[in-house]
Order: sequence, then structure tokens, then C-alpha cells
Amino acid sequence: MNWFNSRRIVNFMSGYIYIFSPGLDQALAIARLLRRYYEVNIIGVTLLDKEFYPCCRLYDSIIPASWVNLNAPDIRLIPTGALSTRYLLELRGDITLGQITLKRSALRVYDKLWIIRHAQEIGIPVPITWSQSEEIPGYPVFYKPAFEKGGGNRGIAYKAGDLPKNKNGLIFQEVIQGKGTYGVAFLAEQGELLAYEVHYEIESYPKPGGSAVIIERFYDQKLIEYSQRLLKALGYSGWGLAEFKYCPSREDYVFMEVNAKFWASCEFTFRNNPLFLKLLFDIDSKEKPVARMLFVERAAARGLWFLLVNFLKLWGKSELCVYPGWPRRLFVNLILASASYSRIKKLRALLII
Repeated sequence: MNWFNSRRIVNFMSGYIYIFSPGLDQALAIARLLRRYYEVNIIGVTLLDKEFYPCCRLYDSIIPASWVNLNAPDIRLIPTGALSTRYLLELRGDITLGQITLKRSALRVYDKLWIIRHAQEIGIPVPITWSQSEEIPGYPVFYKPAFEKGGGNRGIAYKAGDLPKNKNGLIFQEVIQGKGTYGVAFLAEQGELLAYEVHYEIESYPKPGGSAVIIERFYDQKLIEYSQRLLKALGYSGWGLAEFKYCPSREDYVFMEVNAKFWASCEFTFRNNPLFLKLLFDIDSKEKPVARMLFVERAAARGLWFLLVNFLKLWGKSELCVYPGWPRRLFVNLILASASYSRIKKLRALLII
């Protein structure tokens, strides 16, 4: 395998598939599925100088984005996380995978305050949201980036002193007391649902809200109705994930956000609704459905104790999900979980993750 070797890239032939942000779990999940069903050359494409990339058998090469001619005819580009999805939508425009086209207009939902207000206008319950910390009447509050960039500073502040010193680019919301997060993964065309998969995210990383650590199948028609209403109002085309929390005081689901990207737990979706693989990649799936899944590497990011307790509790009751190169990443995640926040940035810089 040659890394950053231009001799492997001949004119960016149409026979190559370029997967952006190759170190993300969703990128690894897609690459592994494509390897399983096709004989294809897969190139991982990095966007950042210090972006983590996996030295694993899933990719024939890893190259920087500057090497890719985005306007080459018949080039096949697969964005994965928020950063690469925005990058391709802004520079190339609409992105088509199989029978599904992600429209450039999907970038509107990256503005978290805008999409919250839009959902509220069409009658979908939303958390009380403030754009400035000075507006907060009391605590606790949940804070997160106002604009989707992938990851970002988020958490629960129990008092004003718990908020990040730099509050620029954050929004603040009431804390919804219901446990876990409910997700509706979808494929849509002009606001109409073509395929969906509903799940319950029992545990996340980071804990207040992030990527699924423990996820299981779920169904509630109201979640589908809210998602359909939102997508129809947006005229949304493409793939994505709508997220909700259950609010006991409202006795209803509360809309949190919609992600116009491939979500970190997309493997769970692909396993449980084969229509996703058919419409996106023309794959006639032979994958077995799974009721519950534990993402082992993300569990490690929650700490050794969390990993051990849930590994033992779920052994034999859920499928364990790991990706090539997992021992190194699991070890790194355990180190980072035990390190103080001030040391995490130094470790990340040294390990380039």
C-alpha cells in the first residue's frame, strides 16, 4: 500500500472512489461495505494537515484534497463528516451517490439556530434556545456550536462559570431531562422520505450529546411524522439524520438538530434497512439486521470503567463494532479519556488524530 504516492493515482480515473475524511467511523463503514461488494480502488482524501488517517487495508492510498480534480468527468466522491460534506457542496455543488442527490441547499441546516427556529415555526417542539450567554435566565444549560463544523465544544453548564471562556460561536439551550437521543436516519428527495431508520442512542460520546456509543432499534410514528414535516418544509434532498430527545415535562419529543452528512452510526442504519445501500451504492445487501450495537472505540473514549462495565453488560446481547486499526485507536481513546483537558490537545497533536 502506498501512502501519498502519486504514481497510484493515474489521472484520477473514473474507476476510483474518493472517500473524504477517511479516518471517521462513517468513512470506514462505507469503505468496508464497498470492499465487501465491489472490486474497486478506494482513495482516502484528507482535508486537514494533521487529520488522522488510518493505515489499514480499506484504502489503496491516502492523498490530500488538493490532489483531487473535483471537476473531472465521472469522478465518484463520497463526503462523510460535516467538514468534507460542506467542502464538496460549496466547491462542487450537488453530490450524487447512486439514486440520491444531496443538494447544496442542505447546507442551510448547518446553522443550528436557523433550523431550530424553522422547526418551531412549523409546529415541531424545540428546546428553549438562546444565542447569547447574557440571555440565559438560569442553569443548567446545554451549549454547542451554533454552526456545524464536525465535533466542537459542547456540554452542560450547571453554573455560569462552567461555560467555556470563549463563548463565540455557541448557542445555549434548556437541558432536556429525558435520557438518550432518538435518531431518524433518512434518504429524501424534494422533501419526501424515500427510506428511513429509527434508533435510540442509549449512550453517546461526548456524554451530553455526540456520536452513538450504544444504539438500538426503536420505532415511534411521531418521530417519523416530525421528520417528514421538517424535510417537506425544507424541500430537502439527500441523506441525513434528524435528532430528537424526549421531554418528560412536555410529554413529547423535542427536535434538536438535523445533520446533513453521513452520521457516525451509519453502519447500524445500513444493517437494518437495506434500502439505504441499494439507493446510495446499488448494493443488494446481504448484511444481517442487528437489534443493538456497541461501538467499542467510542466506549473507550468514555473511559476504561465505562468500557468494561458496558462490555460485560452487553456481551452476547449486542453486536460489537470495531474498524480496522481499532487496537491503536482504542488505546489512544483510553489515554485521552484519562487525561486532563489541558493535556488532551497536546496528545492529539502528538498522535495526529
